[in-house]
Amino acid sequence: MTRDLAGRTALVTGVTSGIGRATAARLLERGAVVVGCARDADRLREVARDLPGLVTVPCDVRDRAERAALVDAVLTQSGRIDMLVSNAGVGYVGWVADMTADDVESVVTTNTTATIDLARLVLPGMLERGDGDILFLSSSAAWLSIPPLTVYCASKRGVDGFVEGLRREVTLRGVRVHSVNPGFVATEFMARALGVRPAEGDPGVQLSPGVDADRVARAAVGELERGRGRTVAVPRVMGLGRLVALPPVTHATDLVVKLGAGQLVRLGRRLALSRTPAAR
Repeated sequence: MTRDLAGRTALVTGVTSGIGRATAARLLERGAVVVGCARDADRLREVARDLPGLVTVPCDVRDRAERAALVDAVLTQSGRIDMLVSNAGVGYVGWVADMTADDVESVVTTNTTATIDLARLVLPGMLERGDGDILFLSSSAAWLSIPPLTVYCASKRGVDGFVEGLRREVTLRGVRVHSVNPGFVATEFMARALGVRPAEGDPGVQLSPGVDADRVARAAVGELERGRGRTVAVPRVMGLGRLVALPPVTHATDLVVKLGAGQLVRLGRRLALSRTPAAR
């Protein structure tokens, strides 16, 4: 059974590119009232021009005061938040020992802390109405932690742990908790993992290899329409990554990754730099 999303208010984070932008476009097509946020005001204006009807609010989700102001702004304007699509995320490609404290804080705060806090902020209204949807864009990286994405993987594993617990808290109170765990997606992930903030269509940046962002957005909106409150992998085969949690598989994976850690890091850095000449 498909639910009608028309007239429902959705807050989408990280709306200026990739999965966030594609999700906002699909929600607008279904008649939802969509408020999108990102920290880049110039790109927010661009996406607002490209997606008629999109309401934009500048927000750096790493800042707790800005997160609270964002939710207050949406509630003041729309009176309610029916759906939260927590999409904003950032990565880091390289050795943990080479990261700065700022690098670690940026990844964990953006991917995990902000995600949890935004859910906390929208929950009271949803619980009061006995109705709402919170959808998290996680990653298949949550199921297989490997260099050069160790901290990114850990941050997404934190999201998955939160999803599991939150479902147990709120499902019987009318709030559906969804998560979408894609594999590699064709986005600006590599560039941003190197600290580059590209302009829209930046010729100096090639998208990461992977599935089209709209394919992930289609899965996300499909889950909101069906309202089942589950975790789905995109493509579905990526769901096999959950088997890594089984002890025999875990032991074998540990051995393989340990032996190839250096090669994986060098390969990851080379791939990121090859697609982001501006970072060289």
